[in-house]
Amino acid sequence: MFNFFLPHELDFREWKDSKCFPGVNPLTSDFIQHILRPDNPRKLWRHQEEGLLRVIYAYEILNEKELLLNIVTGGGKTAIIAGVIAWLKYCHGIHKFLLLCPNTIVKDRLYDDFENAKVFRDFSFFPPGTEHYTNELGLHLAESGASPSGMLNNGVILGNIHQFYQSNTSGARNIAFIKRYIGEIAIFNDEAHNTPATEYDNLLFELSPRSRFRLDTTATPDRADGQFPKSRMIYEYGISDAQAEVPPIIKNIVVCHPKLSYIELSYTNPETGERRRVDEMDDEFEKIEKGLTSTQWVTDPVPMRKQMQIALDRLNEQKNRAATVGKDKYKPLLFVVAICIKDAIAAREMLEKEFKLNALLVTEQSDDLDREAAKKLGKPGSPYDAVVSVLMLREGWDVPRVSVVLLLRKFSSRVYAQQVVGRGLRLNIRDEDIQEYCVFVDHPKLQHDWLWEMVNAFKHEDVTQGDLFNPYAVFPPPRKRQDLVNPDLLIEIPEPENSGPGIDLKEFDKIKVVHGDYPNWQEILERFEYGDDVEITRVEIDKIVSKRLDGHGFIEIIQGPPKLSPLEKKANTPSLPEAIEKLKQNILDIAKYILAEEGIGSHELGYFFDVLLEHIKRKMLSGKTLSKAQIEDLIYAYDRSRFLVYHFAKKPGLAASIIKYRSEQ
Repeated sequence: MFNFFLPHELDFREWKDSKCFPGVNPLTSDFIQHILRPDNPRKLWRHQEEGLLRVIYAYEILNEKELLLNIVTGGGKTAIIAGVIAWLKYCHGIHKFLLLCPNTIVKDRLYDDFENAKVFRDFSFFPPGTEHYTNELGLHLAESGASPSGMLNNGVILGNIHQFYQSNTSGARNIAFIKRYIGEIAIFNDEAHNTPATEYDNLLFELSPRSRFRLDTTATPDRADGQFPKSRMIYEYGISDAQAEVPPIIKNIVVCHPKLSYIELSYTNPETGERRRVDEMDDEFEKIEKGLTSTQWVTDPVPMRKQMQIALDRLNEQKNRAATVGKDKYKPLLFVVAICIKDAIAAREMLEKEFKLNALLVTEQSDDLDREAAKKLGKPGSPYDAVVSVLMLREGWDVPRVSVVLLLRKFSSRVYAQQVVGRGLRLNIRDEDIQEYCVFVDHPKLQHDWLWEMVNAFKHEDVTQGDLFNPYAVFPPPRKRQDLVNPDLLIEIPEPENSGPGIDLKEFDKIKVVHGDYPNWQEILERFEYGDDVEITRVEIDKIVSKRLDGHGFIEIIQGPPKLSPLEKKANTPSLPEAIEKLKQNILDIAKYILAEEGIGSHELGYFFDVLLEHIKRKMLSGKTLSKAQIEDLIYAYDRSRFLVYHFAKKPGLAASIIKYRSEQ
């Protein structure tokens, strides 16, 4: 993502070094002097101060109102958010602040910080004589079924983004309440790489007339799909920056590569019995990350067992270090990242039965008790020494106890990989110069060198079971922070010029789209017809009769190309697995398009895909599952499924109704 602030670095440095902060309003100057005073009982870290000052400069000097801070996991983004809220309230008279987050884990973390205005009191953000503003920053939690009236009496509104989606009753009510009763707001998007999602983006657009300011915070602004937030990035503070701080801000990273001759990493599909080496799985890993397939592959027991033993050796070393250097202030935890749910189940069973380790399994199929247990892993009383998951525990799951991570799968996406690495970055002991580290057990055939270079990891090669080492004796020196020295040498790329005719957007006001409400959506789907149109799928040429135009009138008969033999025709017909995969991919693409057309986010893609798949089974495959259907029927379904787009286009609101009334299926 482009750093908008680079051309302004030199001017910002001069402004910051002046100590009088010219160009800002007097209240802002007082606020900055208060925040930076050396006798603060709890000071912000250097990069937190930097982030806060850049926000102030961008808003008051550059007149930019939609900003993004790219700060490493564990870098204290919440304190910066709170500092910005205090500044906006004290200096700019904004009194309502909407905090949006992507999931329950992030929401619970923010709730702990903002409940009873805790973070504002911890950092004493308000200057002397204005501490009473803290009492106006009570917290309203937007929850399903909760009344929105609490927004009136509290300054901070916190909610999972889904609590503000207009596709559900609770979300539509919350948005309507804000627009009618709340007035001006400032919006904060935590884990902001989620904002490009269609429905999330629609919500921000809907609230933009009310929003005087927007701040996005994330450690991974560039998404796997190539999109990024629409706000302007003004600060980058990455892993190497945090590792160069004294005392440290995050853990160091050590990678253990098992010896290739000791472990051959392989997987087996229990449904087909097929076995593959890891270097034959690249396509499978990429499809999993893109949501194109739900894999059945499971790590074979022998390589899983050997890698677990190496990981447990590292865990024992971490426990010894926690008891001595860490003074028993924390208990290290093993985190196993599996390829799929079946793989995760096998890993948990091996940990418990063979290694006698109490392990928690967290997948999308986990019940509420297990999800709650995952949130409490870093707290006293948790009975677990290990946690096993697929890709559930990524953004927002912040458990400093994670000290060893075992990777049983490959990452094709840099975003997912960084999110998993981020789970092991947070320190257990802060503000002390104690060097903590997180160990990743990573088979070299997974080819993650690009990742370990990115996070400044130290590698141990050719590790086998029983090997012991002291990583502190061989740590590389910390990297130096990368600062821009000569901003005057930057080349500015001008904005594109619009030389074409202007567009009168008022014409679009005349267009009205009426969305229906269909509680009986099942009946409507059943009435969809797909016909039996005859299509030309192949043309074979028998012969060509040509007449010369040279005046002689000779007629020439040219034989056509050789016809395909039955064997060649059969070779051109897809296999059953290929036909199934092709049909599923087509339905997935159609589901994405229909949801996007109705402004519904991808969080509903899995459910909506299942609805369309069941519909196609009933209407085109005689109710058969894909694996039991004939290839001819699968090809027919692939061809006719395109008419779904036509049918849904004639019924605006049908997709939203399918989601709204899902409980009545």
